[in-house]
Amino acid sequence: MPDILTFQCPNCGSSVHTDGTKKEAKCEYCGSTVIVPESLRNQPAPAPVEVNFGGFQSGGSQSGGFQPGDFTPFSNDQVAKSIGTAAKVTAGVTALSVILPVVFTCVILGFVGVVLYFVFSGVNKSIPAIAAIPTDSFPTVAPTAVPDTAVPPTAIPTPFDTPTPYTKVLLKDNFTNTSSGWDKTKNSDYTLEYLKGKYHVLINKENGGQVLWIGDSYTDMSIEVDALQTAGPNDGDMGVACRPNDSGGFYSFEFTQDGHYGIYKYTDWNPEPLAEGVLDPNTISTTTPTHIEGVCDGSTLSLILNGQALLQVQDSDYTKGGLGLIVTTGNTGQPGVDVLFSTFLAKGPK
Repeated sequence: MPDILTFQCPNCGSSVHTDGTKKEAKCEYCGSTVIVPESLRNQPAPAPVEVNFGGFQSGGSQSGGFQPGDFTPFSNDQVAKSIGTAAKVTAGVTALSVILPVVFTCVILGFVGVVLYFVFSGVNKSIPAIAAIPTDSFPTVAPTAVPDTAVPPTAIPTPFDTPTPYTKVLLKDNFTNTSSGWDKTKNSDYTLEYLKGKYHVLINKENGGQVLWIGDSYTDMSIEVDALQTAGPNDGDMGVACRPNDSGGFYSFEFTQDGHYGIYKYTDWNPEPLAEGVLDPNTISTTTPTHIEGVCDGSTLSLILNGQALLQVQDSDYTKGGLGLIVTTGNTGQPGVDVLFSTFLAKGPK
């Protein structure tokens, strides 16, 4: 039974399985057809080579095996032609005419035999005998997945079962009531406002960001919202915040227009990635909102994007706080990240 090897999907980062017999494999997670790394494919068996004498040369594979070498037995067309000619006799020849060719043939055969002996014995002496190589002398080389350079080494997206939904509504807002409690600010760095049934956040400051929340004593919760970036660099982060407070400590669940997503732990307003991943950017619409949900269930933190459970981690440092939204500039720090939020919904246990 062939060994099952694993490598990372270049599109979604999930584990893709292959038995090494095909050049392509299908990612069971995102459905993409991806190229199997050449190092994980079974190399085709070499064409049969007829070898009359035992010469081998070391092969070039990582496993350190050996391949049959090119070895051609000595031959001489002129000698073979002479032997063939001497073997032919015609009817009516004398006994002497028969004996002489036979003697001549024996001499020629003896000469050829001596030549072949010295030639092959010299070849064999030049190639040392190959001792039996114990199978445990070869190191085991595990297949190494090539990480996507756009995803940090700590980013290991792990699909999981969607958490059991909470049923108690903690806060629901369609942003039509401009007095529902969200901040309203407008200056050269930030715009925070109710705008035609949406909540509008513009980050116009380099390396800037805004965390907005309502309440301060919620514990377990799920927070979901529809978010659409309407302008700015496509690496800007947007999403929801769980348990934020005035000390600057909270958890966030964020995604970007170029397909990145993650769960972050903020301490003194500074983020630390707990888990990250990346999707095909084409799966993030630029014209319709993306639905993001973050679940804080005790120490279990889960991120769900467009109904797809993507990340789940454990952290217990923050146990209560508000229900919020977050928008920040991306890794480039470029300002101009312009986002519209709609249909905010937070639930908790009964």
